[in-house]
This record gives sequence, C-alpha cells and structure tokens, in this order.
Amino acid sequence: MTAMPTPDQAPAPWWREPEVAFLFLLVVAAYLVRLGDGSMRAEEPRWTQVAAEIRQSGDWVVPREQGEPFLSRPPLHSWLIACSTLFFGSRDAWAVRFPSLLGMLGGTLLVYGYSRLSLSRLGALAAAVAFATFGEMFTTGCQAETEAVFIPLVSASLLLWHWGQLRNWPVLVTWVVSYACVGLAMLAKGPQAPVYFLTSVVAYLLWTRQWRRLFGPAHLAGMVVCAAIVLGWAIPCGARAGWPPVVEIFMSDASARFRDWKTLAVGAHLLRFPVEVLGSTLPWSLLLFCYLSRDLRRSLGEARPQILFAALCLAIAFVTCWIPPGGQTRYLAPLYPCLAVLIGLVVQRGAAVAAPSRVRAGWWRFATLVAAAMTGAAAVVVLAAFLLANHAKYAIWAESPPVALGYAAVVGALAVLTFKGRHGGDEARVRTVVLATACFMVLTFTGLLMNVRIRRSVDQATEVARLKEHLPEGCRLVSYGHTDALFAYYYGRPIDAQAVPAGGNDPPTDAVYFCVNAYGTARPSLPFAWEEVGVVCMDRNRSDAPERFVVVGRTGKGSR
Repeated sequence: MTAMPTPDQAPAPWWREPEVAFLFLLVVAAYLVRLGDGSMRAEEPRWTQVAAEIRQSGDWVVPREQGEPFLSRPPLHSWLIACSTLFFGSRDAWAVRFPSLLGMLGGTLLVYGYSRLSLSRLGALAAAVAFATFGEMFTTGCQAETEAVFIPLVSASLLLWHWGQLRNWPVLVTWVVSYACVGLAMLAKGPQAPVYFLTSVVAYLLWTRQWRRLFGPAHLAGMVVCAAIVLGWAIPCGARAGWPPVVEIFMSDASARFRDWKTLAVGAHLLRFPVEVLGSTLPWSLLLFCYLSRDLRRSLGEARPQILFAALCLAIAFVTCWIPPGGQTRYLAPLYPCLAVLIGLVVQRGAAVAAPSRVRAGWWRFATLVAAAMTGAAAVVVLAAFLLANHAKYAIWAESPPVALGYAAVVGALAVLTFKGRHGGDEARVRTVVLATACFMVLTFTGLLMNVRIRRSVDQATEVARLKEHLPEGCRLVSYGHTDALFAYYYGRPIDAQAVPAGGNDPPTDAVYFCVNAYGTARPSLPFAWEEVGVVCMDRNRSDAPERFVVVGRTGKGSR
C-alpha cells in the first residue's frame, strides 16, 4: 500500500506541487481555449441581460430585465458578469463566461488541496482531474450559468470547514470563512447553500460525537457573517422593490421543485435519477462501485474522516434531489467535489502493490472500459467522417477527414496507454491512465462535441446583425411583452418592454419599430396596422420545423 503522506514528509506546500501546474493547464485547455466558441443558450442570455442593465442603470441592488425586477435568483452571478465585461471592455461570450472559468479553476484546486490532507499526490491529482472532467462539468464550466459560481462556493463552505476541523485552524476562522462562502452562495442561488451546509455539518458532528462544537460563540459569529452578507443586499433591495419581490427572488426557483408532485413522476424519478448522476459523471463514476468492497472500506486509514465527511455530504444532498420529481443532476453538482474525493481514494488504492483484490479488479474493469470507449470513439469519428459527410441530415456529426484521422490517431495512442495500465499496482501506470483519460475527455468534449454543437446551433448573431442592417441607425426597439433574452443580447441595445396597445388603438407615434415573440408558423395578431421587417429564429438547434421566433415589425398608419 502506498504510504500516506504526513506534513513532515511534504517537501513543499501543496500549491507548489507540479500537479497544481498541470491542473491549471488542464482547466485552461478544457474551458478557456474555446470559452467563446459556443453559442449563447439556456439561461445565459438572461443573466447577461441583467448584468448589462446593471451597468446601464448603475443600479447594483435590484436585478432587472427590460427595466422590470427580475424575480429569479439573487444577483451575485450577474454582478460577476457585469464586472467581467467592465474589466475586459467586451460583452462577447468569452467575457460573459469568464467568471464560470474562474469557478472551475477554483473548484479544481480546492479539490486537490483538500484531498492532500490525507491522500497522496496521485490520489489528490485523480480527484481534481475527475472533478474537472466530469461529463456534466464540460457543460456547466463553459457557460454563463449560475451553477458554475454556485458549485465552488457551496463546496468551499463544506470542504474548508472540514479542512479547518482536521488541521485545527482557529475555530473562529473556520466558522467565519465557511459561513462567508454560504452567504455568497445564497447571493448566487438562494436557500440551497445553507441547507446543504448545516445538514452536512450537523450530521458529521453528531456521527463523530463532536456535537458540542455546534454551540459556541464562533459558530454564532459565522452565522452573523452569513446573515450580514445576505442582508447587505436584501435590505436595500427590499427598501427599493418591496419585500415580497425579495422573498420571491430567493425562493421561486427552489420552491418550484416541491410543488405538483405526482406518484408516477416520483416513482420514475427515483429510478432514473441515480442512473443520470452516474452518467453525468462518467467515466470516473465507475470507480465508485469499488466501495462495495469491505476491504476498501476497512483500509481507509488516515483518509477515513474525509471519506466519511464526503459521503455524508453526498448522501444528504442526494436525497433532497432524488425524491422531488423535478430534481436534476445539476442540483447535486455542488457536491461533485465530494464525489471526486471518493474517486481519488480509489485511484490511490488501485496504485498500491497490496491493493485489495476487489479494488484491483475494479481498477482493471475501469481502465479496460475506458480503453474500449476510446477505441470505439475513434472508430465512430472516422466512420462518420467518410460516411456522413454528404448526408443531408447527419452531416453535422461528421468531422473533416484530416480532423477525424488526427483525433483517431491521438485517441488510439491514449487507448493503448490506458489498456497497458489496467493492472494497476504501480503508481506510474495508474497516473498514466488518469492523465490519458483526462486528455480523452478534453479532446472529445472541448474538441469534437463543441464542433458538433457549433454546427447544430442556430446562428442568431448573424441573423440579428442582418436584421439591424434594415433598421435605422441607432434604432431603439420596444417589445410587446418581454422579448427573448437571446435576441436582446445579440441586439445589444436597450429594449423597453411595453403592454400591447388596447384593441382598436394605434401606437402613440406614426412609425415605431417593435419586436414580439412568436411560435411555430403563426405570426402575432396585433390590434393595429404593421408590417414585418424581419424574423429571427430563437431555437437552440437547427430543425426542419423551428418553434420559437422574434418578429420585428414597423407600425404606422400606412402599414398593412
């Protein structure tokens, strides 16, 4: 078994170890290199618009969209986007997503540093690499979504607290730092953060018979700091917009998961959700089955407190996402760093000469399956390049032959290295498998799948740019109802939301340009004369039957 490191044996602090430099390069390659390539999608445009209106109005207190209070999630993420676009002097996708990149980098380094408390450099490296290359994180980490900021804040509140407990930090510092992260996480997404933190900490202290640590001035001071962070925004917002909107901002998204439960939906979700979690964290989640081995559980050694804490955090959060039928894997993602720590220990044990037989067998299956997946991916990409290149419908899945062959050559070499390391029992071989798997995930997700996403996406940026050529210079649109946030993002100028004029009434001016949402083949029915200037499809991906549009029109008494 690989000897556990001790503080006296460590030649340098963990942040000066060469693995940290590799992790930095890994995050850059996986997330920064193509940060601005993918189209804006999902909720990205909404947070970006809120950030844009913060800068335009100078109001950093009440989040707004098209001038009206935006009652969905507190504004921390939009503040970060506003700061990023202000710092870089750009509102391009890469600048909007830059806070997400920092969140991924911070989360990855946090996992490594926390793991090094009891794991070897190999084990900590495997844990951090696993977190950075979980399949789901390739989506979260390169989008301007709240989760990319929320995940490192929630995980920091938990891991830093336990870090302080294990290393005997000053108790006041431990509680205050942890609760500060909780408060910031609440300003990012709401009440999920304190629920995860308090239930996990209480469960751990009760399990380890340290419950007296819950009662003391240091814990109270931490709560005060958390409350001060949250109320520092909530009180000014409530004074300006009223308290009901503040409550809705905090609770609307979270409360929606606990309404309208149906028996069949709950049952289906109970069966589906564990499979979804395993799938979203592939291939590393395959190693978790090694914990079915009693020998592994009995050989935790110095890592026992960390494995116990990580397992408790995961179990508690899993239940809150598993039972509600609306629970999604991204709701559990703040605990993926804990999942990564569990994986890191398995990898470390797999490298040990005297590894338990079931752990050795689990490592063999993992490396063999990953090598097979690499080989299969290389074959599929090459076949697609030559068989689907001219297909009317599926050509978007085909790379050019040079790209496909280059990918196949590199991935084929990674498959050979992975297969050679399937027996474990040697740190160098196991490290090679970990690094080869990471490279495969980056090449596949950041490389090929990003290419496919770009080819599938509707190019709203180009369509909106063409539309603006037909509008007067500096034209300021109004929208009847809220317009699609993606259209507003690419339009790049303020769009005031108005109610549709009452039936039979003309708009207040002789000629005004407006936009309105439309669906399917129908065009909006408005109670005044108007003519269509342009239409922009707002679907995420191209299809033969587009569903969502923004119609831009011109009103006037002479229009038809």
